Amino acid sequence: MTKKKRLLPLSQQFIIVLILFTISSIGIIASNAYEYIRLQTAFLDSSLEFYASQLARTAIEAYESYENVCFSAAYSHTVQEYLTSKDRTEKYEKYRQLWNQLNNTSLLSPYIVDIAVFGQDGTFASLTSTAPDYQSFADDLTGSRFSFCAAGTATINFTLCHILAMPIYSLDAGEISQLGILFLAVDVNHLLNSSVSQTESDYDPQILFTDSHGNLVYGSERLYREIGHTSERTSGPYVTDHTSSINYAVQKYSISNIDYSLYVLVDRGYTTGQVARISLRLLLGIGASLALVLFLLLLLYRPLINSLKQLTDHMKSISAGDRRSYRNGVNIQQGFLGSTEIDEISTAFNDMLKQTDLLNHTIFNTYTKMYELENNNRKTEIAFLRSQINPHFLYNTLTMICGMASAGMNDKIISVTNALSHIFRYSIKGSDMATLTEEMDIVRSYLMIQEERFGNRFRVRYQFSEDSYDCLIPKMIIQPLVENAIVHGLEKSLKPGTLRIGAGRNPQHGYLAIWIFDTGVGMPASKLEELRAAINGAASYQTGDATADLADMDAQHHDSIGILNVNSRMTLYYGTNYSLLIDSEEGVGTNIQIRVPYRTKQEDDSEPVFKGEEENNNVPSDHN
Repeated sequence: MTKKKRLLPLSQQFIIVLILFTISSIGIIASNAYEYIRLQTAFLDSSLEFYASQLARTAIEAYESYENVCFSAAYSHTVQEYLTSKDRTEKYEKYRQLWNQLNNTSLLSPYIVDIAVFGQDGTFASLTSTAPDYQSFADDLTGSRFSFCAAGTATINFTLCHILAMPIYSLDAGEISQLGILFLAVDVNHLLNSSVSQTESDYDPQILFTDSHGNLVYGSERLYREIGHTSERTSGPYVTDHTSSINYAVQKYSISNIDYSLYVLVDRGYTTGQVARISLRLLLGIGASLALVLFLLLLLYRPLINSLKQLTDHMKSISAGDRRSYRNGVNIQQGFLGSTEIDEISTAFNDMLKQTDLLNHTIFNTYTKMYELENNNRKTEIAFLRSQINPHFLYNTLTMICGMASAGMNDKIISVTNALSHIFRYSIKGSDMATLTEEMDIVRSYLMIQEERFGNRFRVRYQFSEDSYDCLIPKMIIQPLVENAIVHGLEKSLKPGTLRIGAGRNPQHGYLAIWIFDTGVGMPASKLEELRAAINGAASYQTGDATADLADMDAQHHDSIGILNVNSRMTLYYGTNYSLLIDSEEGVGTNIQIRVPYRTKQEDDSEPVFKGEEENNNVPSDHN
């Protein structure tokens, strides 16, 4: 006969496992909690001496520091002069000095309430009190030889203070004589409370402080009486507060430099009680949470995980590039116990796929159109700005040609005309980019015209590194700056000047620096800051209409239109990190620097690097 198997539903099996797991967990937790309480109690007994010694050490160190304070104050030059001074006027001045020193000394500790000097001849000085407050202590100590000691307690400035005393002896050579006594009033309550707060425990022990005669200075009188009562009956280190039924462990320490005693009392039941309560709450919380979590997992785990796994597998297929999964969407099979959230997630995910596909097509088409439009607009604006040759230059050159014609200077007319045509042909033909060598040919043609006009009014000096000549730069960016240097710098100067043009490569940041320096009249600091602000803000007021932007710049900065024109072109080509750098000093001259990314014809196909690529250019952005 075949034995019938007993079958249980999976949910019942899971509940049985849950019950057994909960019972075993509770047993383990209870056992560990009991062992923890026992070990913590033993640890408390064994570590009491260290714990209490920490508190005592803090108080002892505080009184040692007060001894140092008293010694440094008592034997300072100011105190000695005040106690030995005889002249009334001098004594008043010494009193002021003494008061300032005592006040500065009191700042060494927040628990110093008062510092007083009591002279043998009745002289008295204090920060906050009067002589009667210390008279009784002075009478007890006068006539006796003593060192640093505790004189007792007194209320100083409405505060119960511990009075510390230090004798003051004369420092003069010869016979040693006592000049007086220095008193230091310390707030005992704050001092000992601070000692307790500096420990690492979150439990504050009871502190008792007694003087050399056994009188209680600080702490509970009831506990002090219990300590005395216990010491008569037993020598054990424990005392029980019969009023509160608290059992304390007691440790006694002596503060030898003032002959006082410190008692530290720790509640032995505090830690064990806390541990027991925490363990009980932990046991109940873990049990309840465990039961709830496992019960919910029983109902939701499998269908939820299966649904999420289907969704994850579908997402992985899409990530792997499966276009069919992307088009078809996800269809989650939840089984008998389904979840509306899972169904909503699958629906929302499919809608998201559709919208993402539509948005991708829209973004791609829009971005393509915007890029083409922006690229065309930028090229148009650059071409317009480059075409704006200064009409003053053309007017002055034609006037000079007329003068030469009237004087019959045919050879010079031919040279100037050829140079002028060379400049115009260069500016309107060919690529937007040219090598520095080609650009400098135009600059030299321009300078030849200006030298014919100005004669020996200025000299030109060139300083170019060997690797700078092949670098590609935008056309017509040097000539307007050279023209600006001559017209607004050298021409206005009453003395002969120098024009320096140079270039050098910066390999670290990957750019070529071009500078134009003139020794002309320079410009005032206010004008320089105004021009720098216009250069730095040029990108912000560009409207996209080159004609309107140029007219606006001309209206606001007519004298600097050439500089701003070049700056606008540089920011359109390379971005705001490549705007012009300018420095000038009135009466000294002006220096303008251009920076362009270092590219040669072998590295570049002569296409301009527009400002959309500026993040690829590793160049400092500080233009000042």
